[in-house]
Amino acid sequence: MNSIYKKYIVIGAGPGGLQMGYFLKSNKMDYVILEKGQSSGAFFKKFPIHRKLISINKKNNFFQEDEFNMRHDWNSLLSHDKNLRLTKYSDELFPHADVLYKYLNDFGTQHKLNIKFSSEVEQVKKNNELFEVKLTDGQIYTCSVLLMGTGAVSEVSPSEIEGIEHTTPYSKQSLNLEHYKNKRIAVLGGGNSAFETADYLSSVAAFVHVLIKHPVKMAWETHFVGDLRAVNNNIFDLYQLKSLHAVLRPKVKKIEKLPNGTLRTNHTYDYPDSNPPGSLELTREYDEIINCTGFNWINLKMFDDSIKPEAKQNSKYPLLNETWESVNVPHLYFIGGSMQAIDRTSASGFIHGFRYNIRSLANILLHKFENRDLENIKFSNFDEKVFFKNLYERFTLSAALFQLYGFLGDKIEFSDDRKSYTVSQELPVGFIEKTKDKNKHTLMLTLEFGFKHFDKSSLTFLGPSDPNDTNCAAFLHPVIRHFYKDKVSEFHFGDSLLGRWDSPHESGGAVMSYHSKLIDWLNEKLELNITNLNPNAANPYREWSQEEIDQYKKEKLELMSNSKKTCR
Repeated sequence: MNSIYKKYIVIGAGPGGLQMGYFLKSNKMDYVILEKGQSSGAFFKKFPIHRKLISINKKNNFFQEDEFNMRHDWNSLLSHDKNLRLTKYSDELFPHADVLYKYLNDFGTQHKLNIKFSSEVEQVKKNNELFEVKLTDGQIYTCSVLLMGTGAVSEVSPSEIEGIEHTTPYSKQSLNLEHYKNKRIAVLGGGNSAFETADYLSSVAAFVHVLIKHPVKMAWETHFVGDLRAVNNNIFDLYQLKSLHAVLRPKVKKIEKLPNGTLRTNHTYDYPDSNPPGSLELTREYDEIINCTGFNWINLKMFDDSIKPEAKQNSKYPLLNETWESVNVPHLYFIGGSMQAIDRTSASGFIHGFRYNIRSLANILLHKFENRDLENIKFSNFDEKVFFKNLYERFTLSAALFQLYGFLGDKIEFSDDRKSYTVSQELPVGFIEKTKDKNKHTLMLTLEFGFKHFDKSSLTFLGPSDPNDTNCAAFLHPVIRHFYKDKVSEFHFGDSLLGRWDSPHESGGAVMSYHSKLIDWLNEKLELNITNLNPNAANPYREWSQEEIDQYKKEKLELMSNSKKTCR
């Protein structure tokens, strides 16, 4: 059987593989997608087990710009066909997974992507400079660039727990609620799959105990969409209202199967601050324990030992550089959900994030392997009105900067005399920082949260951040960084409730204009003489009188004196 050469091979026809296939085809690149199943997006034919997606499908957003509305469409892939959006398939805010499965297959079919189904990869190795991809049927493909879009490849099994084999994997749990009626259930895990399972069983089980290893991270606190979402966290409410269900944090050391078929956990709770310090060593019986501890995003067994990519977190994620390339296997890239290996802050693990990562990567591949310039926009003269119009539009409309906050950015590189500049959009921040010319004045535009500056819950922020100190803006806001020589400086805008900076507050913009301060900052950093086009912008901020200040201090002291003390 003769081998088949394609310059680019994508393994996996999930959303990541389909998105990359679209950009490879659009740029007339020589590629093929190898899919082991008989359809695209096969993962979503089964997962999530309880079939409700946690990626929002928000169709009505008042504003009409298509790019702005993609900020709130978390399931659609990027293409020239605006009718091929998941928003056309469902009106539900959290659609059924079957809808996404159908959509992904329609995407591959309607764009006529080059997908070879029933093509399961047995082994990947290298022969000289080419990757050699062997299928289970004996067919061999070779390529210069290999793109791994295999998605979640296996379930995590905590090896530190003796007897973990007695648990039921997330993927094999019964969906028949009668099976759990009046049963004692434990769920291992602290992520969405664990709490999704607990929520599903809470109406019929005698009690459901979610056993977590680490403190649960709530998405509303971290703003990372992979952390626990409110749509799955009803079990916390049921726990605190004493309904027998609970969220517990024991150290589970052993699971035993008893003669009557029930399972018994051996676990401890540590009390290092007790007098004397010690541990409670306990057991508890359950009728079933369901293991929902997440997924692995790399299948190391697929690779020959000579090119086995390095991995991290017990081989859960591949170890990647700033352009999603394996750190030890050149020209091996990871796409789709595995892109979160270098971004555990924004949305790289979900479609609404990695679709932009893949567009950025396609741009980088064209530059690296097809000798094309990175996509950019050149401005031959510095026109103040044009510059600021484009600046505010990018912050207001860009879905990529919005979804991949602090991870993707726009780069503006100025000529030596600052009379012209070049804009490169949606590149990884790490790539911009690594490849910038330190002898040229460069600006990097990002959107970022600022809650890291505070030690209180984000839920306590119920209005705009301090308008006089934008360096401590809490909600998503524009950040402009200036690089020159070895110096870096930052300018922060204030936050905006609706994520727009192109209009007054009453129309959805920030509470104040920061334009004058921005002009002063740019004039200083770029050594320019930009004119303030709107020096008398409205300022809704009113300074307090001394009487108001004194009254606030008095009320604050009263609150502090009435606050509850700790146990000791």
